[in-house]
Amino acid sequence: MLILSKKGLQGLIPRSLGYLDQLKSLDLSCNHLQGGLPSELSSLKWMEVLDLSHNLLSGPVSGVLSGLISIQSLNISSNLFKEDMFELGGYPNLVVFNISNNSFSGPVTSQICSSSKGIQILDLSMNHLVGNLAGLYNCSKSLQQLHLGSNSLSGSLPDFIYSTLALQHFSISNNNFSGRLSKELSKLSSLKTLVIYGNQFSGHMPDAFANLAHLEHFDAHSNMLSGPLPSTLSFCSKLHVLDLRNNSLTGPVDLNFTGMPSLCTLDLAANHFSGPLPNSLSDCRGLETLSLAKNELTGKIPESFAKLSSLLFLSLSNNSFVDLSGALDVLQHCQNLSTLILTKNFVGEEIPRHVSGFQNLMVLAFGNCALKGHIPVWLLRCRKLEVLDLSWNRLGGSIPSWIGQMESLFYLDFSNNSLTGEIPTSLTDLKSLISANSSSPHLTASAGIPLYVKRNQSASGLPYKQASSFPPSILLSNNRINGTIPPEVGRLKDLHVLDLSRNNITGTIPNSFSQMENLEILDFSSNNLYGSIPSSLEKLTFLSKFSVANNHLRGQIPTGGQFYSFPSSSFEGNPGLCGVIISPCNAINGTQQQGIPSGSESRFRRINILSIIITIGVGFALVIAIVLHKMSRRNLGGPSDDLEEEGSLPHRLSEALRSSKLVLFQNSDCKDLTVADLLKSTNNFNQENIIGCGGFGLMRSEKREAEIIDSAIWDKDHQKQLFEMLEIACRCLDQDPRRRPLIEEVVSWLVLDSKVLDNEL
Repeated sequence: MLILSKKGLQGLIPRSLGYLDQLKSLDLSCNHLQGGLPSELSSLKWMEVLDLSHNLLSGPVSGVLSGLISIQSLNISSNLFKEDMFELGGYPNLVVFNISNNSFSGPVTSQICSSSKGIQILDLSMNHLVGNLAGLYNCSKSLQQLHLGSNSLSGSLPDFIYSTLALQHFSISNNNFSGRLSKELSKLSSLKTLVIYGNQFSGHMPDAFANLAHLEHFDAHSNMLSGPLPSTLSFCSKLHVLDLRNNSLTGPVDLNFTGMPSLCTLDLAANHFSGPLPNSLSDCRGLETLSLAKNELTGKIPESFAKLSSLLFLSLSNNSFVDLSGALDVLQHCQNLSTLILTKNFVGEEIPRHVSGFQNLMVLAFGNCALKGHIPVWLLRCRKLEVLDLSWNRLGGSIPSWIGQMESLFYLDFSNNSLTGEIPTSLTDLKSLISANSSSPHLTASAGIPLYVKRNQSASGLPYKQASSFPPSILLSNNRINGTIPPEVGRLKDLHVLDLSRNNITGTIPNSFSQMENLEILDFSSNNLYGSIPSSLEKLTFLSKFSVANNHLRGQIPTGGQFYSFPSSSFEGNPGLCGVIISPCNAINGTQQQGIPSGSESRFRRINILSIIITIGVGFALVIAIVLHKMSRRNLGGPSDDLEEEGSLPHRLSEALRSSKLVLFQNSDCKDLTVADLLKSTNNFNQENIIGCGGFGLMRSEKREAEIIDSAIWDKDHQKQLFEMLEIACRCLDQDPRRRPLIEEVVSWLVLDSKVLDNEL
């Protein structure tokens, strides 16, 4: 006997081993051996056990090992062997044959079982085998374990499989088997493991489990099975795992779970089950994982579920359950519960304000429930919470400052709500996002049930095997958040995803973002940001998605780092931005320089620019006042009030500015262009001349400019200034109130603009 497993051996298998002619057992598994098998091994006629698994071996097998006439256990799994399956076999005393996780090909050969009448364990999984199982006919009497998973085998299960009475473990997952499961399944009374997931089995499951008293693991997920649950499953008293997810099963979940006291994992997700949850499920006191997501279940969570003291993972998402408050009152007694997913239930209910328990909760998801209310303070007592999803609800109020005290939180999704107020500075105190070493690595999904992250409702979602693999994220998009971005955000060095899009955030982009070296996604789109894009963001080498679209940014777009890879859509809706990706900066600067006078005319032009700022400020103030007045009338009056107010808005603006004699600029004939002239020539910004405006900039019709604006004031030398005034007016009249700039934002932007122009002039 020579056992050298896990010794870190490298290189080739020495040929000298062939001279140990009395050797009966050789174990070289779990090393780094490579190359082919030496032909001298064939001379070891007394060899009974050969284990070469988990190495990097390659080359031929059949000819080299053909002389092992005494071999009983041959394990060459997890190597790099490539050979036709037909060449293998011819071992008369073979009991264990394991060639899994290689690249053997062809159909399953009959030579293995025909030459060895006593084979008990046959593992051919994770290869490239094709065809049906006819070649295993001679194995039926003695076979105890048959593993064929992850190949390309097909056809229906042959009848002789159901006559393999000694079979204890049968695994054929991830193949192309089809047809119905036979009621002859009841003959396999010794069966402990039945794994048939990832195939194309269809039809009703046979009600043939009463005789399978030893069955511990039944996994048939991801097939096309239909019909009700077989009632005889209740006789499988030793069953630990029942996984039937992702089929087309129907009817109520009406098994008598009292007869299944050993059940640890029950996954019936993604079927068409209906009706209430069964009370008898609470008799499975050892139940740790329960997933009934994506069904048509209704009613309340039974009070008896409070007895599930071992429950760790519960997912009831995408059903029609009601009474969230009652559900939490029940589930708070499940003191070991670490993952609770209730997404798309309890539609339109109020989120409970007072809840106890859940001290061990690590993942909580109430997404897409249209819940009302505010972010509840009881979440602060969930000290171990790492993932919190309250997205796609109707929550109002502000983001509470105590969120920063949740030391383990690294994934926060408050997107698509109606949250207001500023981003609290305390959000930058999240320890798990400040340092990766602070994150808790122990979060796992039970029983291999995948968890999904969805960035929008239509997406299928990204699957993760464990919650700790989620990208550290803060998702606050599509709310009504205002204020500025706190510069302290740069402390969150382990943050990977930050989405602040579609809010009312103003101010500039802090330079501190350059310190967030792990950022992969950064989205500021559809806000009211101004200033420039900090060139320091070029340091973010992992950034794969970036968007500042539809803001008020100006200046040159950075060109270093990842910025060269971002599409132009990442910057659109910012007329003041320039760069290689969109409009070249030299072209814009050249346009700005045209017609700029010198000397005393330059001073006169600066006075005109300041006049523009004052005029636009007064105009915007008036518009805001009208909007506020309209909102107050909307609260008191009916829909007709809104319609009247909306239609008169441009008229009131024009009336307010028509008498203004403030000069915008002079045309080529030295005629002053006033605000009143601009309003008159565009017919109060009539939509006949302006196709659309707002986040994607001013879009003019196909008419020539002189046909859009009165020729009396049109001057090609000043077309850029003229259309900039139109663009500002468009932003003020945007149909989306969230995109209309605030007065202080516009004033600060225009003041900054005037300083830039003043320097140029």
